[in-house]
Amino acid sequence: MTVELPRPALLDLPGVRAQVGDIAADLTAGLNCLWLLPDQLVDTGQAEELFRTVLHSMPDRLDVSPPTVLAVPAPRGPGLQAAVGQAVASGEAPWTPDDGEAWGDLPDLDFDDGFDIGWSGTGPVRTAGPAVRDRAVPELFERLGKELAVGPSEVVTQLSDPGQRWRPVIGLRAWAEPDDAGQGLGVAVVRGGAVQRLFHSLSAAVKDAGLPPQARPRLLVVARLGDVPAALINELDRDIATSAVHWWWGTIGRLDTATVVAADRERGPAGTVRRRVLAAVREEVVTELAAFDLVLARRLAGAWDGKADRLGFVLRSCLDGDMIDRVGACPRAALEAGTQRRPGSRIRSAWALGLVQSWEGRLRRHPAAWYAEGASEATTELQLLVGQAQQRVLFPWVEDTRERLARLGIRYASRPLEAMVEAYAERPPANYRTHPEKAFEQLEVGALLTACYAGALALPDEELRLLKELVKVRNILAHRGALHDATLGALCDELALAHRRWVQL
Repeated sequence: MTVELPRPALLDLPGVRAQVGDIAADLTAGLNCLWLLPDQLVDTGQAEELFRTVLHSMPDRLDVSPPTVLAVPAPRGPGLQAAVGQAVASGEAPWTPDDGEAWGDLPDLDFDDGFDIGWSGTGPVRTAGPAVRDRAVPELFERLGKELAVGPSEVVTQLSDPGQRWRPVIGLRAWAEPDDAGQGLGVAVVRGGAVQRLFHSLSAAVKDAGLPPQARPRLLVVARLGDVPAALINELDRDIATSAVHWWWGTIGRLDTATVVAADRERGPAGTVRRRVLAAVREEVVTELAAFDLVLARRLAGAWDGKADRLGFVLRSCLDGDMIDRVGACPRAALEAGTQRRPGSRIRSAWALGLVQSWEGRLRRHPAAWYAEGASEATTELQLLVGQAQQRVLFPWVEDTRERLARLGIRYASRPLEAMVEAYAERPPANYRTHPEKAFEQLEVGALLTACYAGALALPDEELRLLKELVKVRNILAHRGALHDATLGALCDELALAHRRWVQL
C-alpha cells in the first residue's frame, strides 16, 4: 500500500531554515537587514511567507503594510515643468528628499469647490526643487507615522528617542512599495528611493542618539534586485557594523532538493536490490539536474521513469518556455562565478530571473540555459551531470562489493598473497608482507580482474562476471562518462544475484 506524505514547504527545508536563522540572529544583534530574493519567489507569494516568518520571530516588530492606493501624482504646472526641464537638460541628478516643508503655502484643495487641479497659467507656481524633493518619502513615512501615532516628520525621532523602550524590527516589503514621487515629471526616478531614505535617516539618527546595538530599532527589508537602488546594496554591504545584506545565494543545497524529490517517492515495503539501486539513481539524477529549482525537481521526479534514453526529452518538456526565452537577455553565467555570499555583478540579472545560482558551493546554470544554447550543449551537460549522479549512488555499491569479492578471492588465490599484492597493487601497503590478507583485501577491482586474467586468481564464473561489471562501471564513471540503461541494468542484475548468493553463505 502506498503511503502519501505531505510535500515539504519551502520553510521546512534545512537550507532555508538556516538562512532564516542567520537573518534573525543579525536582527537580534542590532543589525539592519536587507534580504534580496529572486523574482520568482515574489511572483509565487513565497517571499511574503519568508518575510512574515523572519519578522514574526522578533518579539518587538512593526509590519509596515504596503499602501492600498498609490499616492496622487504631484501636480503639474508651467513653472514646475520648466524647472524640471532645465534640471534634466543640465544633467543634474534626480532630487533627493529633504526635511523642509514644501507645501506649506499652498491653498487647501477642496475639489468640490471647483478648484482647477490642472494648474492653469494663472494659478500659483511652485519652484521645482522642494516640490519634487519632498513628495516621494513622506508617503512611506506617513504610513510609518500612522503606525507610531506620530507625524511623518517625527517618525525617525520617535524610533531613535533614547527615552523610548520599544525598539521594534520594522518590516518592509520593498517589492510592494510604490514608485517614488516625481514620476511623470520628466525626472528619472530611482526605484526604492524612499526605502533608501529610511535606511539613511534612521541610521544617522541612531548614531547621533548613541544607541547601543541591543537598543536600536532595526529595518528588515525584503526586496527583489530592482526594488532598491544598487548603490544602497553596495553601501549596506560595506557597512558591516550596522547592516547585513543577505542574498538568496546558495540557500538551496543538495539536501533541500533531495528532500523535495524524495517526497514524491512511493512509500511501501523495501524492494529488491535492483529496484533500490535504480530508484536511488533516478532520485539522484533528478536532484543533480534540477539543482536549485525546486519546481523543476518536482516536475521531473513525477515525469521521468528513470530511463536514460528518455531523459533529455522529459527534461525539455518540464522546462518553462518563457524561461528558455529569457536566457538570451542574460550574460553567460560562466563569465563570473561570484562569491560564497552573493552573485557577481555581471550575473545578477540572470540570478534575479532564476537562471543561475550557487549550488553546493559551485556556480550552476539552470537547465533552460543549456537548451537555449542548442542540443549539443544540453547533451554535454546531461552526460556530465548524470554521470556524477550515478557515481555518487553506485560507487558505494561498487566498493562494498569489491570488499566482499576480495575477501572471497583469498580462497581462490593460486599464488602467495604477498606475491599477488606485490604484483598487482598500485601502491602496496608497507605491512603487506606481515599482513598479506589485509593487504590483499585492499586490491582494487581492476587489479583483481588483472589477476584473474593472469591465472593468479580463479574466481567462480558468477563472481568473475560480477567483477567484470564492477570494472566496466568504475571505468566509465571515473572517466566522467554516464552509464546507458543496459549497462546500469546489467550491474543491478549482477548485484541482485550476488546478494542472493551471499545471503545463503
